[in-house]
Amino acid sequence: MLEVRLMRKDGVRLPDDEVKAQLPIRGEFVLDIANGAKRLRLKHPFSGNSEGPELYEPVIVSARNGNQVWRGFERVGERGVVQEWYVYLTR
Repeated sequence: MLEVRLMRKDGVRLPDDEVKAQLPIRGEFVLDIANGAKRLRLKHPFSGNSEGPELYEPVIVSARNGNQVWRGFERVGERGVVQEWYVYLTR
């Protein structure tokens, strides 16, 4: 299972201490297409429900030591903003 912490709020980068203080969103990646755009979301393996925000047009920015940073766009109201996910495996 993966754990994700959001690195931006409303498109603005959060300080590292705020990112670390968040409760992680847990789930497994689901990659599909919605409205003609690639969409990455987290699905809880037991309930089958989607968890947290969806990341549109995701790209992996960094991968090292089992940790990843994904960047894409998140829908906030009627607009899209940049979002980044810090992803790591649950131990």
